[in-house]
Parts: sequence; structure tokens; C-alpha cells
Amino acid sequence: DMLHRILEWLRVRRRSRPERALGLFHRGVQAAERGHHAHAVKMFTRALDLSPAMSQLHHHRGAALAELGRIHEATVDYDTAVRLSPAFPDTYLDRGNSRHIAGELDMAIRDFDEAIRLRPDWAEAYANRAVAHQQAGNGSASAADAMRARDLGVDGARLEELLQAADEVREQVREEPGQD
Repeated sequence: DMLHRILEWLRVRRRSRPERALGLFHRGVQAAERGHHAHAVKMFTRALDLSPAMSQLHHHRGAALAELGRIHEATVDYDTAVRLSPAFPDTYLDRGNSRHIAGELDMAIRDFDEAIRLRPDWAEAYANRAVAHQQAGNGSASAADAMRARDLGVDGARLEELLQAADEVREQVREEPGQD
């Protein structure tokens, strides 16, 4: 058993840096799929040590960080992924979601705009942008995006729940002392 582990370690050590990074990437994806986001972050970080210019590593680590509630760190990883691979719409959607959670509605809307520009038939991007517009008080833009999202297949009842929640958040923010 120990001999087998040593031989496996030697086999892995002989791989190139990109091969090792890819192996760690796959382990990170598997960990994230099982809900082990902290372990996924570790795997993606180790892979990034080997291959720092791999945009997918930054994107996936950002997603795992977001799942852990580490929104600022997630956004930094998404920013890096966008710089490395600016034509990948998923990163804009995920960064927009993180910015929305952080209350950066204008920036979130811009990210959703870019995701839609890159993938014009993406129902989820329209739905997310509709919710951000609703929370920002842009009712007509929200309604147009919600209609497009429904046309593209988004569950209308679920979208309506999200839009109502966005209204409630907007009202709470308006009622907070010191808010004008």
C-alpha cells in the first residue's frame, strides 16, 4: 500500500505543470459539485500556483468563494478571469451575481449586459438583470427583461418571487435611517 502511494506520487510529480494544474482543477470541480467549497478553493488555489494564467481556474475559484460568502474575494477572481478571457459570458454572469449580493447594482447590471451581449439568448442572464433592475428601481427595464426571460423559458412564478423580494429589499434600504 505504501509502495503504491509512493509510485503514484512519483508518477504525478513527473507530469508537467499544466497537467498537474488540470488534475487539481478537476479535483476542485468535483469538490465543488459535492458541496465541499472550502476544499475546492484549496484545489483551485494549488492549481493557480502552477498555472496562474488559466482563466477557468480563477472563475471556478471565484464561484467556490462566492458559495462560502467570500464575495469580495470572489469578485477579485472574476475580475482576473475577465481580463484573461473577456469573451466568456459565464464569468460576467457570476461576477454580476456577486456584485448584486454586495449591493453594487449598477456594476451588476453592467455585467449582466455583457453576458447578454455575448450570449443573447441566455434566459438566466435576463432574469438576473430583471431582478437587479427591480431592486435598483428601474421598473420598466425590469419588466422588459422579465418578459424576455419568460419567453426564453424561465419559470415565471419563481421569477415573480425574486422580483417581489427585490422590491422588499429596495423598500428596506429606503427605510433605513440615514438613507436618502
